Parts: sequence; structure tokens; C-alpha cells
Amino acid sequence: MLHLYGSTAVDLAKKILLQNEGSRLAPIRQLASEFNTGLGTIQTALKMLVDEKAIKLESFGKKGTFITEIDEKKLLSIADLNTIIGSMPVTYSLTYQGLETGLVRAFHQSEIPLIVTFLRGAKNRLHFLRTGRCDFTIISRLSWEEEKEKNDLKLLFNFGPYSNVGEHVLLFANKDAEGITDGLKVGVDPSSHDSFQLTLEACSGKSVEFVEISYGEAYAKLVSGEIDCTIWDIGTIQDLPDNVKIIHLSEKNRSLHKNHNTEAVMVVHTDSDFIENLIRSKINPAVIMDIQRQVVQGELRPIL
Repeated sequence: MLHLYGSTAVDLAKKILLQNEGSRLAPIRQLASEFNTGLGTIQTALKMLVDEKAIKLESFGKKGTFITEIDEKKLLSIADLNTIIGSMPVTYSLTYQGLETGLVRAFHQSEIPLIVTFLRGAKNRLHFLRTGRCDFTIISRLSWEEEKEKNDLKLLFNFGPYSNVGEHVLLFANKDAEGITDGLKVGVDPSSHDSFQLTLEACSGKSVEFVEISYGEAYAKLVSGEIDCTIWDIGTIQDLPDNVKIIHLSEKNRSLHKNHNTEAVMVVHTDSDFIENLIRSKINPAVIMDIQRQVVQGELRPIL
């Protein structure tokens, strides 16, 4: 779209995407002022949307003009937004599989095309968001609390307790272990806000050797003896070897974990007003949460 009315049509398409069928179209003069253009340009842009069958308009005299039909797919195409890209943790647990299933189904029901990418570590997902490689990302509330002071991101939705993980515990390779002691090799994933902070809290005051690992390989490295201890999501553990011991986090750590670490949140960039408004207007987080619950409880098959 090289002409002025084409770029205005893009702006109008974005505006109408946030409205519902049956809603009143703003007056032409108001739209011209909002988009800093002439009345003729607005009228031409509206005609373009109608000719493309993206919308249908009906005038009711003094009551105004109303949007009687909306083709969201065509509006999204005109708005040059063919796909929303979201990033989330690797779906190694039913909790994350349920969250992915909820996201995909909620966006599909709203006819908003969605691609989900999977990245290990909140820092990696946040980097993708900040560099424009995705439109939103899923992180824990604990990660959000670490990042929000930078003021370049905005919390869009939260999905409630245990939507991110079940319960993090300490796993020890020695079944006789009674807790963190000096000299232990403790596996930690620096790319994960949650794993990193919980590990530091659990090892506070102890002289341990931190071994940099990927969170996804922590369990295997523990079983192989490469590390003595690691933080792990107990909800993903099926069969533990006899020599591996589980110890719950201290009350202090469990409070931090309960309030912040178990909850998943959706974050967008502060500069992406249209993406924020589109998702807010079309996506109901309660739908995502309900689908996740059904997957976790075995009532619904996850999207694989």
C-alpha cells in the first residue's frame, strides 16, 4: 500500500480489529483528527476496507454509522499482521503442555493466527521479546518481579498459582543428605531466573560449588553423579532412583516459590500498543486457565 489512503486503511483496520460487530464507527471528522489526515482520505480508506469485504457498514442517520460485519482475517492481513508470535518454556511438563494448549485454542477461537516458539530460560525468552522476535512471552511472576523495574515491558495477563510449575524441591544424589552442606556441587541454570534465584536462596551461607548446567539436563546430571544437588519441579518427576532424595525448600523459600514462582504471566513490550490491545480485547485468560486445568487433570489431550 503505497498511497496515503493505504496507510490510513492499515490504521483503520487496526482500530476496527479492537471493536465488535454492531459497534458504532467513530465519526469521519474524529477519525481524520485521530489519524492526522483529511476527510477524503478517511472516506477512501473506509471504502477500501468495504471493497475488500473486510467490513460492512450501515448508516442509521443521526445515530451514526455502525459496523455490521467484520472479517478479522482480512483485517489482520490489511493491518499487515498475519501471525502473532509467542514464546514460552519448553513443554517438558503437563503444566506447560496445558498452557500451550490453552494459548493455541484461545487464539484459534478468536481467529487470531498464532505461532508458539519454545525457548529454555526466561532470559532467552525476554531477549527475544525485547529484540522484536516475538510479540509476547510467557515467564514466571518471579521473573517478572526481577524485570519490571526496567519499565520496557508490560504485564498483560497472569494465569494464577501453579500455572507455571507445581512445586520446586531440592534433589540430592545422596539418599542420606539432610540439606545443603559445604562442599556440595550444586547444579544451577543461569538463564533461568527462577532456578537461579531459588538455588542462591537455598545455598545462602554455605560454601558450595555452583556448576553451570541447563535446567532441562539437571535431573540427568544428578543421577549420573556430575552434581550433588539441584532444584527441580517435583511435578515432572515420575520414578526416582533409590539413591536420590527429595527435600522440600525452607519455609522462606517456599513462600517465595508459592507467591511468585508457581504463577505464569504473559508479558508484552511497552511499545506494542496494538498487540497489547488486540490480545486484551480478543483473548480471555480464564479460557486458557480452564484448558490448562483440563490438560493437567487428564480431561483433555494436550496439543503435541
